[in-house]
Amino acid sequence: MRFFIIAICAVVVFVVGIVIWNATTQPEAPAAAVAPERQHFDLEGGQEMRPRWGKSEGGADGTSGN
Repeated sequence: MRFFIIAICAVVVFVVGIVIWNATTQPEAPAAAVAPERQHFDLEGGQEMRPRWGKSEGGADGTSGN
């Protein structure tokens, strides 16, 4: 009788260990999904790049004549 109780306890501990192991592991990454379509940005034309400060105000770091 004592042997069966020990065997049952061992099986229960083993099953509980497997359940805990499966619950704590990270799920596998899903299969490779279709890559999203690349975006196209129009780089032609546009606005001329100019500083935001006036000619007499200096740069953003407090220096003049940048």
